Amino acid sequence: MSSPAHARPHPAPAVEPGPAFSLERWSATSGNARPSRASLAIRGAGRTWRAHASGNGAVDALMRAVDDALAPFLGEGVELQTYNVHATGEGRDAVATVALSVRARSDDPHAPAYPGRGLHENVLEASVLAYVDAINRLLLHGNIDVDAAAPPVGGADRSTRVDEPEGRRGHRQALMDLYNRSGG
Repeated sequence: MSSPAHARPHPAPAVEPGPAFSLERWSATSGNARPSRASLAIRGAGRTWRAHASGNGAVDALMRAVDDALAPFLGEGVELQTYNVHATGEGRDAVATVALSVRARSDDPHAPAYPGRGLHENVLEASVLAYVDAINRLLLHGNIDVDAAAPPVGGADRSTRVDEPEGRRGHRQALMDLYNRSGG
């Protein structure tokens, strides 16, 4: 039997870091007579990041909202490279699997693409889950410390302020004014 003085320490197993960001909630509206709109809340870097966006469909609006919410971490932004939806199951029991890829916006046409995958009975939720998954992979590969990169709460940039009731109320009012002017 070996004594503790001669025991060799076992290396700690490599721990895969968890995702930097996770989807808390979302909503989207869409129709053929007006732009689609989306709002969402994403959790990460010790706080909740909220955004609203419009797009040419509910999926586009949701992805634009993710881009807006995570702008402080994405530099020049990301570009969607591929987007595929597959239904598994039959009828109302079907589940949507979304597989997509994104890459950092850059002048390099050979910049790496990062895959994302989302699985949910709602194709919109599967889409936004896949998009956030791909962004998490991009941030992980870029060794971006989201806690260190997060701007301070209440910073000068209005788009990065979080959890401020007056800021949210003013932003909400501006959106409602825009909505009402557009014939909402």
